[in-house]
Amino acid sequence: MSRLIGVGVGPGDPELVTVKAVRVLREADVVLVPVLAPVLAAGAEPGRAETIIRAYVAADRVRRLEFALNETGGVTPRRAAAWQAAAAAVAEEFAAGAATVAFGTLGDPNLYSTFSYLAQTVRELVPEVTVETVAGITAMQDLASRAGLSLAEGTEPVTLVPLNGGVGALDQALARGGSVVGYKVGAAASPAPAVLADRLQAAGRLDAAVIGARLGLEGELIAPAAEVLLTPPPHPAQPAHLLPPAPALEFDETDSLPDRSGRESLSAGFPASSKADIPDIPYLSTLIVPAHRAAGIGRGLAAGSREAQATLARDDSRSVGRVVFVGAGPGAPDLLTERGARAIATADIVIWASSLVDQRVLAHARADAEIVDSAQLPMEGVLPYYQRAARDKLAVARVHSGDPSLWGAVQEQLERCRELALDTEIVPGVSSFTAVAARIERELTIPEVAQSVILTRLGGGKTPMPPGEQVREFARHGTTMALFLSAARSGQLQEELLAGGYPNDTPCVVAHQVTWPDELIIHTALDNLAAAIKERKLWKHTLVLVGPALATTGSRSHLYHPGHFHGYRKAEPQARRQLRERDRS
Repeated sequence: MSRLIGVGVGPGDPELVTVKAVRVLREADVVLVPVLAPVLAAGAEPGRAETIIRAYVAADRVRRLEFALNETGGVTPRRAAAWQAAAAAVAEEFAAGAATVAFGTLGDPNLYSTFSYLAQTVRELVPEVTVETVAGITAMQDLASRAGLSLAEGTEPVTLVPLNGGVGALDQALARGGSVVGYKVGAAASPAPAVLADRLQAAGRLDAAVIGARLGLEGELIAPAAEVLLTPPPHPAQPAHLLPPAPALEFDETDSLPDRSGRESLSAGFPASSKADIPDIPYLSTLIVPAHRAAGIGRGLAAGSREAQATLARDDSRSVGRVVFVGAGPGAPDLLTERGARAIATADIVIWASSLVDQRVLAHARADAEIVDSAQLPMEGVLPYYQRAARDKLAVARVHSGDPSLWGAVQEQLERCRELALDTEIVPGVSSFTAVAARIERELTIPEVAQSVILTRLGGGKTPMPPGEQVREFARHGTTMALFLSAARSGQLQEELLAGGYPNDTPCVVAHQVTWPDELIIHTALDNLAAAIKERKLWKHTLVLVGPALATTGSRSHLYHPGHFHGYRKAEPQARRQLRERDRS
């Protein structure tokens, strides 16, 4: 059996690769990484994905595939030829006897990734191939951790938008409320710095916004958006003429195409940069616009540089106690990051909640570590362990499900740690929404179908949602939604999604305890969503995905379809007829 596995290797720091990703990369017969054509020809330094992978895999096992990522002007002959050649190269590896081919991609392979394009073309060449993905840490999670931000508190939503589609999608996201994450800041089609600053200022959100680039790598940039957009800083590491050209342009979770349907990517009349990437902003930067909050809320995450975190991780002679808040991911112990696994393995005390975290995660703990189940403990019950850590200079791993920046409720604990003069660190974790996408083998963002992703929860109950942040309002955009903590009121959930405009037959996925031993995943249509949840009595540990991107047969991107014509390329007549027939149907 031939297996093609898209492996999310995180945003840059090799320690933020998951244990599973490392295993898959090491066991694969061939490991492929994307590079620019000049890099391939000249044998230049490795790009970001390759640099991460080389921390775990010998360089002679890594093969570079050429992608024309620095082409502008749409589908040029060079870009189309490179794409087809890459798929052919994968097919050749299978023909030569490889059973498993791994393709490394920055971030997560199911979120703003071009891995799906590669997989789609390989399927046409190798029909029997099985395609899988391994979830990874996204840039927004790492940036939130490093900048000391919480992406979601209470009932706040989070909206992810690609900025290479213009400012229209950003304006809509800012109007929805909650936190907004903008990907691909600084790319050729993204808004110019002054335009982006104006849009954030008009929404009253510029002052709190943060931009990050090259996270976890040399030259890492984390700065207020106003500073970057209004007064462009010099490159943080080296003069521009000394920077290697290859690592700056590479596939990652932001490299999907803008939505051309007009539903979410309207330019709203504001200019983007022309044909070149914006020199004033590091390429592939990530923007986080935190939700409006009362003073102090959501700023409890402990910001720290890559160097500081690495020093703390290596320091076995601590002068003070330390608490590491570890994102444990959705459940499976191998979806911990290497850093998270090490934090648990070196801790004197491991605090975990059996009601939320799979017990298998404790396999990483030392045999002599003190294991504390906090499932029935209030904050006052956990505090004595922090006090003892401060007094005796102990290391504590506080294990949280998912990712601490997404409804992690860690702020109060961090405040207590600061009062006790404890060192703290946040380790991002794989979120359940990307873990579910990997399990169902669906990309959440598909060109011409859905390019924004909304993370939210159902309002009502004890915590009403603010005006404009109701599920039905978000549903009006028709994009991919991930609904947390909402299964207990499945009838209300279905009603609001339908009221927002999703058709009755919109595909939905109900995922209960994803990656746990008793995992349950249900595919259903929206008009049967409530019945499917109630029939199985699901109310906690359940995530709901909804949106057209979840359809079992997705639309092939027009970009690389041989039937798509462009100013730079003529369509193949037969393929053009097939494409027209598909579009009409």
